[in-house]
Amino acid sequence: MFLTLMKHSQISHTALGNTREFAFNKYIVYRMPALKYIKQLDSIRAIAVILVLVWHWLPKESYFNVVRTGPFGVTVFFVLSGFLITRILLDNRDEAEEYNHSLGTVIRSFYIRRVLRIFPAYYFTLLLVIVLHDHLHLPLLQGELFANLTYTSNFYVFNIKTWPTLTPHFWSLAVEEQFYLVWPLAILFLPKRLLPFLIIIFIGAGIFSQFMASDPEFSYVLPQTCLDALGMGGLLAWIVVTKPGHLKKAYLVLNIAATLGLLVMILDWCGLEFYHQWRILYSIFGSWIICYILVHQPKRNIILSALNNSVLIAIGRVSYGIYLYHVLFFYLFYYRTINVFYHYLPFVPENYFPYLFFLVHFWVLYFLCKLSWYILEKPVLDLKRYFVYNEKYASDKKQDKRSIPTSS
Repeated sequence: MFLTLMKHSQISHTALGNTREFAFNKYIVYRMPALKYIKQLDSIRAIAVILVLVWHWLPKESYFNVVRTGPFGVTVFFVLSGFLITRILLDNRDEAEEYNHSLGTVIRSFYIRRVLRIFPAYYFTLLLVIVLHDHLHLPLLQGELFANLTYTSNFYVFNIKTWPTLTPHFWSLAVEEQFYLVWPLAILFLPKRLLPFLIIIFIGAGIFSQFMASDPEFSYVLPQTCLDALGMGGLLAWIVVTKPGHLKKAYLVLNIAATLGLLVMILDWCGLEFYHQWRILYSIFGSWIICYILVHQPKRNIILSALNNSVLIAIGRVSYGIYLYHVLFFYLFYYRTINVFYHYLPFVPENYFPYLFFLVHFWVLYFLCKLSWYILEKPVLDLKRYFVYNEKYASDKKQDKRSIPTSS
């Protein structure tokens, strides 16, 4: 990461990163290290995963699904992933160059840490599907298991033009893994001056692919049609790291784009169906809310206060598990629960049962995911301490904490 001498007399702390400025006479040494934890982003994860559950657990004709909540939630996940991954890579590229550290070590650590985070719960879910599908009388499709094992389920779904019963949502995880194969290499090794052009090309390719798709429903799962969402998150991260002074300008542009997008959606709800590329709009909305959080930190307003809700933050921290387990969980418990409702709640209209199921079983699923986090995911993820991106920088940060006061 870069160092700069700046004339200043105060020590400050910014939400755009764990930025510290150390007083030395009338100058300070300015360092922007790794991204500071912003808890409101966990709330965005929570909202996104709840939108996906609304899509999968509630009737499609439900009022709650008027905006295609599932695709909306998945697209927000893509934007958030593009933002966070790009920020991590850019930060660690700067640190490696500053300390003359190998980029090979950075990319090795990146992939190992991704494996530690993603694989345990993913393959455990797949194991449960293998064990329980016969019990549920839901046979696996031919080739489905191999596609899920190899993170190619999105191509599999596109080819067979059918959604698997127990793993219809795994396609988005496959897209992210395919993104991880390409994106780190580009961000770490491409000349820095070319990075914004690469990101813009990604966004343009995603938009172009959606308009050129011959089968909108199933082309939706291909990686090229997701590039705009991932790229918009990446562009936002690039601005934060390299051009932080331009963040408010980006926010202004996103304000205009989001307003126009909302107008398009309202016209569609009114019956004027002239636009069907919803992922582009969802990508804009996802980028807008992330940018809003960054621009308004550390101020307090209605939106940030709502996103500071401890329940939302707690849900967001286990959102990966909720996303993985929710379809299998539904088939395990839905029909049994509905029978219980019939027996014990005869006075409740039948069309309310899906909503009762959602309210009750969401929290059951949440606590199961907490168990998964503490028993399965966290113990494996703790191994990431052996795979730091930059050992010299990590040791310097420890020394900073011991010897230099920082603001809170």
